[in-house]
Amino acid sequence: MDQSLVEQVVSRVLAQLQSSSVGSVVEQSSSLCSPMAIQNVAVVELMGAVITAETLQETVQVGHPLRIGRRSVLTPSARDWLQTNRIAWSRMEPNAAASVNPASQQANRWRLIVQTLTPAVKSLSEGLSRQTDVWKIQAVGQFSEAATMATTTANHAEHEGVVVLSDHAEVIACLANRNKQVRAAVIADRKQLELAVQRLGVNVVCINPIGRSYVEMRNLLRDCTANKPSAPIGW
Repeated sequence: MDQSLVEQVVSRVLAQLQSSSVGSVVEQSSSLCSPMAIQNVAVVELMGAVITAETLQETVQVGHPLRIGRRSVLTPSARDWLQTNRIAWSRMEPNAAASVNPASQQANRWRLIVQTLTPAVKSLSEGLSRQTDVWKIQAVGQFSEAATMATTTANHAEHEGVVVLSDHAEVIACLANRNKQVRAAVIADRKQLELAVQRLGVNVVCINPIGRSYVEMRNLLRDCTANKPSAPIGW
């Protein structure tokens, strides 16, 4: 057989083998990237009262669906962020409490009731909304609503304690203290809080946020959660 003919045959066979090998690799790669191979994508759950674009940027990864609380409010910038990043989102169903992340099943040790909203309070609420293992945040319109909610919460021991942010702090404390299970006090600084915890076992902390900075209130609330309120001996 002519040598040149043999070389041509060998060259054709090698070309066919190489083409088959490449096709196999491409097919395998395609199967790895197919939608069927993408399973168990984690669902991000946010239960905060107000959810902002900043919150989403810090907690939600592109490609992961989002589920928010039934009463959570998405700000316009948050909705724009979700649309821009093509994030699928939904609200929790009324019977979906069991699907909450394990980290949040022991959530809401303290309740924060916001009746007076300042820029510092808004920033504080947004930050605390991410601490689902500690805070449940509720906004109300009237100081009477705040007093009723604080009294009910403390009376039924729904949480370890309650913090109320209102420019009617004194009135709310007075109204709440009509219930024998409530030990409410108006707190102005960290030292006063320390004394109220030691001597009163305060379980409803009322703070007037007017004129107070974000850092000041953050420190007060942090000190609140550092203690589990208990009534003094002989109370």
